[in-house]
Amino acid sequence: MTRVYLLFFFLTGLALVSNAQAEMTFKESSHDFGTVPAGKDTLWYSFTFTNTGNEPLQINDVKTSCDCTLAEWPKTPLQPGKSAIVRGGFKIENKSGSFEKSVIIISNTSPATTIITIKGVIEDSAPQ
Repeated sequence: MTRVYLLFFFLTGLALVSNAQAEMTFKESSHDFGTVPAGKDTLWYSFTFTNTGNEPLQINDVKTSCDCTLAEWPKTPLQPGKSAIVRGGFKIENKSGSFEKSVIIISNTSPATTIITIKGVIEDSAPQ
């Protein structure tokens, strides 16, 4: 009977440990800048997220869909219940027309990748 109790407690503890993980919950996962004038600026948007898991959240890496897309993110672990920002940027210099770019976040969540997007339309700078 003691073995049954030990096995029960071991499996219960294992189940609790396997449920412990970080979870990244964004207020929004996409942003549309709408139509913007041509220029030399970089368009930035701040995506707010919260660690809704029960373990510290660590962003291990962030990739972008092209060299014209930028990202900034917290480099230190985010405790459960806390919020932070991932910024997505797009360099609009010498560009026109519509765009849709991705920021791929790699973290200690399940699944390990989270994708946020920025999109919009850059007005043609050529004289009409």
